[in-house]
Amino acid sequence: MTEQSSLSEFFDTSALFHPEAEKDKIEAQVIRYSSENYLNGIPTQDDIVAKNDEGLTAILDNALSNYQKIPFMAVDFGGSSEKIGVKNRYILHLYSSLINGQKAVVTLIGIWVFFDIHISEEESVDDFKIKIDEILCSTINAYKIEPIEALPFRDYHTEKKLYLRVFTHDTGDRKKALQAIQDNGFKTASDDISSFHRKVARESGIAISGWSMMSKYCCRKHPQYTYDFHIFVNHFRAIEDLKMINDYFLLPALIRDRTLILT
Repeated sequence: MTEQSSLSEFFDTSALFHPEAEKDKIEAQVIRYSSENYLNGIPTQDDIVAKNDEGLTAILDNALSNYQKIPFMAVDFGGSSEKIGVKNRYILHLYSSLINGQKAVVTLIGIWVFFDIHISEEESVDDFKIKIDEILCSTINAYKIEPIEALPFRDYHTEKKLYLRVFTHDTGDRKKALQAIQDNGFKTASDDISSFHRKVARESGIAISGWSMMSKYCCRKHPQYTYDFHIFVNHFRAIEDLKMINDYFLLPALIRDRTLILT
């Protein structure tokens, strides 16, 4: 018996392709969605929230009106350089729902982007900083540098090495500074151009899997995502013990969801 005949016996082809099966088809209307407005007749997330609220919206609204700390667990995030006022700044956008299920976007500001320059063992940190300053001051306007110790990413090492970390306000200046340093023959690290938002999140202590707490935020309503938060990155901290905030929020609301974002 051939493989083709075995498949024919496994599937009832007469039932699959019988013309009478056409009568079971349901006519449907194609709807084009531009993401600008809600679709009439289609339940919105707000409708679903209202149906399954269990008093969580009242708790959330009370916390917002009193500028209390708000728990948040991201399900997606991304980073970009955007103009704030007249200057470009690097920001992170975190997307998810609040404890009652309403959509929210959290914009983290006050973030410095960076890359590292390896300091050779034969050179002092102070002398090395002078060399780097001479290159950077003629390349970009605003930056800061500080020495750090870290394990090299490549190869196996048991001891940390000295690096000079260069901070800039946005990815444009970071790219210019990184190129200038590499053109002068220095070895760099933490120099990934793509997916840099993951490195920023790790180094800034931003939880991208699990609950965090927001404080000292600015919040406004938005037509498409219900809440729009703006907050400095140092006021967005990971929650280590959910029981610590059970006095403000129902604990089951925090433990019923779990998120995994590969980093």
